[in-house]
Amino acid sequence: MRIHISWKALLAVLIFLIALGLMLRSASRLWTSETQTVVAVSPAPTQSTAPTIAAETPPSPTRPPVTTPTATATLVPSPQPTLPPPSPTPFQPPTQEPTPDPDPLTVVAQGFGQRGGSASYAFVVSNPNPNLLAQNVRYQVAAYNAEGIVLLTDTDTIAQIGPGQRMGVARQITLPLNLTITRIEVLVRPGQFVQAPPLQELPVSNVAFIQSDPPIVTAVLSNPMNRDLANLRVVGIAYDDVGIIGGGAIEVPFAPAQGQAPMSIPINTSQVATRVEFFAQVSAAP
Repeated sequence: MRIHISWKALLAVLIFLIALGLMLRSASRLWTSETQTVVAVSPAPTQSTAPTIAAETPPSPTRPPVTTPTATATLVPSPQPTLPPPSPTPFQPPTQEPTPDPDPLTVVAQGFGQRGGSASYAFVVSNPNPNLLAQNVRYQVAAYNAEGIVLLTDTDTIAQIGPGQRMGVARQITLPLNLTITRIEVLVRPGQFVQAPPLQELPVSNVAFIQSDPPIVTAVLSNPMNRDLANLRVVGIAYDDVGIIGGGAIEVPFAPAQGQAPMSIPINTSQVATRVEFFAQVSAAP
């Protein structure tokens, strides 16, 4: 039996064998590259953080060694809780303590004197506030007869009353001859109070009551200050054993520094005084 094989069949077999050889060679290379190097990362030790690298398989002579990068552990900080921003505190202005109302002025003594159709009234006002000066103090005096009928009224202003001090007021008045005063009533209304130290009070000496027509009260005014005083208002009030019996006021034209000034004040009264009081204060104004 004779077998005839054509050249085309032989060529096909040859091509198949070459392709099969190439496939086997490629598979061998792939297997070699996968098993060439094995890198193992061991768990982190308790005291050392350096990774453990396994022994490397020698590289194939037909292929350069493949370098695998060392794994690096990256620490990611745990998120911190976010606090809300503080709420803005609304602005509150500082509270101010309310200024206490000043204590009212008090009339501590009052009285009058009369001789025929001439009379004089006098009273003393006390300022109980130790740090407040009373200014522009308005007052009104009403004179009554025995039946309670108002015979006259008189008004004026006290310029100043020093803190914790007293001030006397006295004025001369005129009445018809057939009218007789039996009592007076004094109303005081302060204008305003201001912070101030006490006023300088001027001392008097050689005080006397002289029974004449009209009676007068006299004294010597002393000026302990280092400056001259001019046109200083001085009030003189006469008392008997019961109370005020009259008074008057003058302006002393001149009182030298560290010196003295004599003065005399006429009053209208039909009684004899047992003591006399003078009021002389230096104004708080320069």
